Amino acid sequence: MGSFLVEIKNADVFVGGNPVLKSLSWTMNEGENWAIVGNNGCGKTTLMKLIFGEIIPVYGGQVNWFGKREHSPLLEIREKLGYVSAEYQTNYDRPATGWEVVASGLFSSIGLHDQVTPNQKESALKAMDHLGIAYLSNKSFRQMSYGEARRVLLARAMVHRTKLLILDEPCAGLDIPTRERFLQTLQKLAQKSTCMIYVTHRIEEIMPCVTHVLFLKDGQVAAQGKKDEMLNSETLSNVLGCTLSVEKKSDRYWLLGAGPK
Repeated sequence: MGSFLVEIKNADVFVGGNPVLKSLSWTMNEGENWAIVGNNGCGKTTLMKLIFGEIIPVYGGQVNWFGKREHSPLLEIREKLGYVSAEYQTNYDRPATGWEVVASGLFSSIGLHDQVTPNQKESALKAMDHLGIAYLSNKSFRQMSYGEARRVLLARAMVHRTKLLILDEPCAGLDIPTRERFLQTLQKLAQKSTCMIYVTHRIEEIMPCVTHVLFLKDGQVAAQGKKDEMLNSETLSNVLGCTLSVEKKSDRYWLLGAGPK
């Protein structure tokens, strides 16, 4: 077992004066890929923002990254983190071409406000080529399809040598063929050296590369463990609050039926 990538201890988080995460403790180690599963409003996105350093826990809670328990500058931490979400795509409203959007990841900015060096542009183009989207490099981001734009944002998240990729419901808004292409891209990335946290409430999106599952309910850890121990009808029904029947097929899990509990 390697060192931890993320270590959260006793974290309480308030948003607008309301408790969203409650005494949450969780550790992700090197070599693991986690799915975070829960109903809407359970605290999934808040947890991702906590991991990304956008918010901090109240006094007494701790978040540590990449095997270090002493304080590290947030900029240094974010050089190893990538973040993709449907919400972020909506907020990226600056005019830019595909490669410029990807290059903005080097500056953690929306749009480019600094001069891009030839080496930085080359890094952006390499990230796009790695994901098979080099053809989008000179296309206006605003003129891209929804799925194209999502893949460009994935390249943006990967333009650093990202050690941990945070994906907050990244398939929201995608049609089924586009979703499957996106998931195949993530599966290939996981075979490299990037670890992932994948947030979803759809179990069919949980890829074979996922090793562990964390269930959130009402801002607390409801269950956590290895994927094959977590993704069963009983656990899912208890956590999600309805009667569910699931089946494993082709190394993925599929919902067979659902009803009131």
